Amino acid sequence: MIEIINIFITLAIFLIFFSVPINIWSVQKYRKINSDSLFENYSLNFLIHVSVFLIISFLDINYFHYFVLIMIFSTFFNLYHIFQIQNLQRHINFKLIFLFILINLIIYFKLAGDATLSWDGLENWFFKAQNFYFNYNFFDLINIRGIDYYPHLGGFLWGFFWKNSLLNYEYFGRFIYVFLFILSIFSLGDVIKQNFLIKTVFVFLVIILCYDNFLFGGYQDILLFSFLIFVSKYFYQYIIYSKNKHLVQVFISLNLLPWIKNEGYIFVLIFSLSLLFILDKIKHKKVIISLIVLSLILMVLKHLIFYKYLKFNPTHGADLKLQFDLNIIFEFLRQFFLGLIVAIFKYKIWIGIIISFFAIYKSNLRLKNEKLFLKFLTINLILYVAAILFIYFDYIDEPRGIYWWIHTTLDRLIYSISGFFVIVLAMLINSRKFKF
Repeated sequence: MIEIINIFITLAIFLIFFSVPINIWSVQKYRKINSDSLFENYSLNFLIHVSVFLIISFLDINYFHYFVLIMIFSTFFNLYHIFQIQNLQRHINFKLIFLFILINLIIYFKLAGDATLSWDGLENWFFKAQNFYFNYNFFDLINIRGIDYYPHLGGFLWGFFWKNSLLNYEYFGRFIYVFLFILSIFSLGDVIKQNFLIKTVFVFLVIILCYDNFLFGGYQDILLFSFLIFVSKYFYQYIIYSKNKHLVQVFISLNLLPWIKNEGYIFVLIFSLSLLFILDKIKHKKVIISLIVLSLILMVLKHLIFYKYLKFNPTHGADLKLQFDLNIIFEFLRQFFLGLIVAIFKYKIWIGIIISFFAIYKSNLRLKNEKLFLKFLTINLILYVAAILFIYFDYIDEPRGIYWWIHTTLDRLIYSISGFFVIVLAMLINSRKFKF
């Protein structure tokens, strides 16, 4: 009974903690201007807090005191603004909020019923979370068990909310992964220009196709998936509305990725390179180039920090030597595409993504900007395929063998990348007219 009560309390903590600094209650005032919503503002607040988490993970401060300070401020801030609103029911879509809370609770209870940590979660990521649970910082990671050159931001999220849960059970810290997963999908639902029923069906469909209980066992791929949803959504909004604020949101989301997993380097580079292909067709070229350069500087900075304080190994066992034996190449391609097919059918959201791509290309998108965004997504997809082929080909001579690498890591990489392309399902829905 105590655990059940604390599950509800944990969700309440998330809803209060991430309701600032952007005022979630002012959402209706701006809806006609930029399609903001309650979940949009929650998403922006989440990005702001995670960015602050990254900074304080290097500092020697008391995480509990910081948590209490934010909770007190947020509580009074929300009470003040709620009392300022007349007829609250007209300003907030309580049906969507109820669904959001319900889906969160369902997955929380499922995770609490089977809180087993997955292999990588137990062998590596748990110890990073434990480091921050005991109020240590980044510079103490060199002393913990596990692969020390793995990034730590996901571990900080886990450890921070584990430390500040009432029962101090570690899986309460992992609830934040569920919260982000659900929040990112609901936030993407704001792109849907259809009625409540269509939005609800879209949200449920994406959650069902993307939910994998195994990944909530401590893997960081859920975080990559969710942040990539933010990246694609905000860039879509930028392409449609041409507002610099959306660019800033894109690059905040994008540059958090290398601090979650080293695969984040790939995501930043591919996104930046894809931008260069369409740079002549979009506004604010100087701003975009400046943000690309800043992203590269931040990647180098992260590399230097890990190189100095931890045993940084970006190749993770690869030897960066290419093989040109035809037999080896054919065997690699056979195993790679077999593993790719298995991964696509394991994470069926890719079937929906592929179908959506073909359907949208056959239809006529009404807005020129939407066609440009679709081209941008296509360039990204081509570059991802090429990059993944190159990366796995480089593991041919690795002691564990290419079979091991493909069948133990490719599916999770494909899953993470799917977050960037889920938006094509929303675009397909928007290109159709539904009557009820």
